[in-house]
Amino acid sequence: MKTTSIHRKLVRSLSISITLVTIAILLLTDIAVDNWVHYEFNRATDNKINLLTTLVDEDSEGVEFDFAGEFMPEFEGAGDLEYYQLWRNKKIFERSETLGLFSTTSFNYEELKIGKKISKDIILPDGRDGQIIYYKFLPQIDSDDRVDFQAYLEKTTSKQEPMLIAYAVSTEKLNFLMWLIDISFLIAAFAVAFIVRTLVKTTVNAGLQPLEEFSRNIKKIRLAEKTADVELTHKVEELVPIQNSINTFITENRKLYLKEKRLTSDIAHELKTPIAELINLAEVTLRFPNDKELTATFTPNVLELSQRLEKIVANILLFHRYSNDNFEQNDVFDVLQVLNRLVVHCPRVKLVCEPETLVTSNLFAFETIMQNLLKNAHTHSPVGSNIKVECVAENSLYISVTNLCSEILSKDDLNFIFEPLWQKDNSRTSTHNFGLGLSIVSTFINALGGRIDVDVENNHIIFKIELPNLPSQ
Repeated sequence: MKTTSIHRKLVRSLSISITLVTIAILLLTDIAVDNWVHYEFNRATDNKINLLTTLVDEDSEGVEFDFAGEFMPEFEGAGDLEYYQLWRNKKIFERSETLGLFSTTSFNYEELKIGKKISKDIILPDGRDGQIIYYKFLPQIDSDDRVDFQAYLEKTTSKQEPMLIAYAVSTEKLNFLMWLIDISFLIAAFAVAFIVRTLVKTTVNAGLQPLEEFSRNIKKIRLAEKTADVELTHKVEELVPIQNSINTFITENRKLYLKEKRLTSDIAHELKTPIAELINLAEVTLRFPNDKELTATFTPNVLELSQRLEKIVANILLFHRYSNDNFEQNDVFDVLQVLNRLVVHCPRVKLVCEPETLVTSNLFAFETIMQNLLKNAHTHSPVGSNIKVECVAENSLYISVTNLCSEILSKDDLNFIFEPLWQKDNSRTSTHNFGLGLSIVSTFINALGGRIDVDVENNHIIFKIELPNLPSQ
């Protein structure tokens, strides 16, 4: 399965997203600036052509163009050249002095309706790229002359003639500015992409530093060490829950490690004793081959020790086999009948159980649980004392086994009572008990989805079991 990198994914996704957002902002800014520059250019040309039209004045004596070159030197050849031309009755009425400086001395005439304005891209007489604006208008009439001029028109039965003006200006500075803005945008876009990636990479590296440190600390963990918890040098809010979870996991696994270590040691101890006895028997028999009494007891002793070894191994295998498995629960049986069969040779057991207590569970597991509990009660209770077994079947099956203890058990002892190979007698002098019975009980109950509790009251030990009572299929 292909692995992915959080670092690369974060750097890539953050770099792309931030860069795209920034470029989008720059693009919108570029468009806004372009539009603003064009708007200002068009507004300036409109203002210039409107200004030129206001210099055209008409009265009954004719039309005058009141132009003063000292106030508009751009039309007389000084500075950045600009051009204008006026037509009246399709004939040239006036034009700027700049038109006389080059071979092109006039512009083409355009037919327009009064009040209409058009613009075109042209090559100016001086060879530069430019724009020409045509505008058709009626010359203005001074307010003092309007009455006389109107009377003149009525007397002559004529009407006021419109005029056409053309104003041309260079667009090279405008185009240069547009290119400069676009190039600046491109440079800014590349710079932003580089800067964003560098900053994001640096930020992500700094942000993931606690995680990398956390990873290094995890690699140093050794379950054999007593202080194997993960510690964060810098407390990071997002890593604290992970730290707590890992430390809990480490604690549980250290317990399992120590448990397995102790179990291995106990198994070795349990196996060592009968093996040593077998070796001693073999050595003594070989040393005294003619001793008839020794030879007669050799075979029974070897058989007894072998059976003890077999029993230890069988119980260990049984314990491990069902430690992580669940039983199938498809058997329907009467609890009272099963218990009566198990205690038929045990007169000390007192059963308190309703007849026809049917449950659906696993018969093998149930019999194994009760056999081990009853054997434990017989082994660790005084001779002649009673063993009480109570059972009630409702939604679950509840069973309690109570017996008087031969040895005094403390509350601390109860914490280890289900541990495999644990014995109250630390010297392990017993040759028939190995400390696996109650461990198998606990394992089987867990495999059935039940629970078991143990308590001591007035030197009586009480095992309380709850097993699920599944509906019959």
